[in-house]
Amino acid sequence: MLFLFVDGLGLGEALEDLLPLLLELSPRALEATLGVEGLPQSGTGQTTLLTGVNAARLLGHHQGPFPSPRLRPLLRQSLYAWAKEAGLRVLHANAYRPEYLKRATGGRRLMLSAFAQAALLAGLPLLPLGHPKALTPGFWEDPYGAGAQAAALARGFDLVVLEYWALDLAAHRHPDTLPERFRELSQFLKGFLEEGGTLLLTSDHGNAEEPWHPKHTRNPVPLVYTGEIPFWPQDLVGVFSWLQVIITSKLTKSDRNT
Repeated sequence: MLFLFVDGLGLGEALEDLLPLLLELSPRALEATLGVEGLPQSGTGQTTLLTGVNAARLLGHHQGPFPSPRLRPLLRQSLYAWAKEAGLRVLHANAYRPEYLKRATGGRRLMLSAFAQAALLAGLPLLPLGHPKALTPGFWEDPYGAGAQAAALARGFDLVVLEYWALDLAAHRHPDTLPERFRELSQFLKGFLEEGGTLLLTSDHGNAEEPWHPKHTRNPVPLVYTGEIPFWPQDLVGVFSWLQVIITSKLTKSDRNT
């Protein structure tokens, strides 16, 4: 299974033109405000997704882009940690430039996303560019081929996680490139799905779905899952426990068929 985390993607009318493939996958709407005033942010949103704990309520505010040190104890008990403890084969598939990792980890504050921090805390490596099991997080020369490559990786693991942050970056800094990023994401999804992979897609907050401004939104975020589903979560807090159920159910079914 591929857990494709798309940073900064909410649900909005503009997606009918920008990302119609997503709407064809019948996404469920997840409430992303976490019951806290202000605009949702990546640090608290991602931490909540990965742990099932309302990180914004814990801090008393939304916080980002990177998780504060107060959230690190939560990230020690993340989806990655649970999967490893359960004996699952887990891959954090993002590729990193060595110079970026040196800069991100060498200062007083850890400048890594919640996903990257949780992976490290669970003992998973952050793979370098060029590693055969790593994918760049966007800006692909061949996005369809990158999707097919992700499907091939997913066949070798119980859970593959990829952060696609190119969309959020474009929405903040280069809004004129958003149509290109949406086309890239659509082609990636086509390449993955046509290889028969099981897809889970969600986000932490809205942003790119309103391309006429660079700010986050309070819109719900999409949740797509192409496998069998016993129930749906209603918000970011419910995703972690929901994932535990569907991953366990998927593996149990696979064991019965072997």
